[in-house]
Amino acid sequence: MSSGSGGTGQPGAGTAAGGVSVSGTGGAGMGGAGQIGGSASAGKSNGGGAGVSNGGSAGTANGGNGAGGRANGGAAGTNGSGGGSGGAGSCVKNLACKLSPPPTTGDIYQDCVDRINQFLTQCACLPALTRRTDGEACADQMAEYDAGQNSAHAGAIAKICQPGGSQNECPGYSSNSQVIGLCMQQMWDEGPPPTASCTGACYEQYGHFINMTDPDVTKVACGFFTTSSGKVWAVQNFTR
Repeated sequence: MSSGSGGTGQPGAGTAAGGVSVSGTGGAGMGGAGQIGGSASAGKSNGGGAGVSNGGSAGTANGGNGAGGRANGGAAGTNGSGGGSGGAGSCVKNLACKLSPPPTTGDIYQDCVDRINQFLTQCACLPALTRRTDGEACADQMAEYDAGQNSAHAGAIAKICQPGGSQNECPGYSSNSQVIGLCMQQMWDEGPPPTASCTGACYEQYGHFINMTDPDVTKVACGFFTTSSGKVWAVQNFTR
């Protein structure tokens, strides 16, 4: 299944989780627990929940082909160093928040972590994640591999390296700043599911948000790759 998402010419974001591939056309692809994979081009496509493979096509965009997803189910690896930004003090929960990205640090990997933590700490009143620096080489490798295959989670499915945990992917965006500013807001905009148990069609609709707010996750490693045509593929590997 898929649904249109984002403005014209803008790809979407993606999530999936460990084991079964999810494919479809659409910027955002995601799978539930027990899944990994997903590919998309333009618009927004979400994969299914646990053990279910769903795909679809929706919308049109001028940003080229893309694929997206988050993979869950791998074991967490060695912890890296580096902290993420997080809010302190009082927090008023607003899961429908629309936030401009924090000022860039000049380090795109830190900017990625800071953006995720911006939503977690300012909108959901959740703890900030720690930057997992020792996982960034693998995340870069997966972003490059997926771009070459034009398929989200291709690297995770091929097990080219072991990120552990779960994976989000922003496929074929026009710039690093668009990944930070647009893709991550698209993921967050799905909002919380209406029920505690959310698989299948429910996960297709809310999976990105579910994955971003996973209470078991404590660390994230971001990876980036820019193609010869200037399109950016970016993955975020989350671990406990």
